[in-house]
Amino acid sequence: MTTKLLATAAVIAALALGQQASAGQIGFRFGGSGVSGSGVLTFDPTHPDAISGGDPITGISGTFSDAKHGILNAAITGVVPVNPVVKGAPFPANLSFLAVTNPPPNDAAVSYSNLFYADGSPITCPGYPFFGGFLDVYGVMFQLNNGDLVDLFSNGNFSNGNDPATESLIYGVVVMDTSMDAQNNGEPTVIDNVPIGIAAGVPEPGSFWLLGTFLLAAPALRRRSASARAARG
Repeated sequence: MTTKLLATAAVIAALALGQQASAGQIGFRFGGSGVSGSGVLTFDPTHPDAISGGDPITGISGTFSDAKHGILNAAITGVVPVNPVVKGAPFPANLSFLAVTNPPPNDAAVSYSNLFYADGSPITCPGYPFFGGFLDVYGVMFQLNNGDLVDLFSNGNFSNGNDPATESLIYGVVVMDTSMDAQNNGEPTVIDNVPIGIAAGVPEPGSFWLLGTFLLAAPALRRRSASARAARG
């Protein structure tokens, strides 16, 4: 079940950062729908922006590829800082939006929260019943060395006929090209918005693996759009 999956996957190595703070790291890998990535995510449970169950992501490194758009093993250079909007529970306090051109269907902006949930994300959007990913439905936004931006998010936990054996965590990415910002009022352009597969079986300890086949694509994207619309309301 999800609890076991998450507990196994979240074998987190604590790293001492002096006497006043500590942080954790976890490896990640994902792939599907022409996109892939891997690396290390750093989070800090002592950060002032930490919330119950959610630790701010303070760093990310690794590589990202999007074959459709010629992005091949681009280096991940860091997280995009949050710019929180005022929302009440269950929205996370770190909920942020980035204005874009060509946004995902029915959305006016790309949402992100930069939070890591070692025990699985709770419901963070009213009217959206799916939860349980290492990231919430808003996700983490990071930058590539070519200037492009990527939002990696979780759509939550989906079951097939309420059978725990078929329980799956669905993730997705939004890829944003920044090369035309000057012509678009400083807004990056969304060039990809795809699910990246299903986490199947027990992940390798010390990592969360998002590898899988391209399944449940349309429902996943529709639900992500619904959650973003509700967040803006």
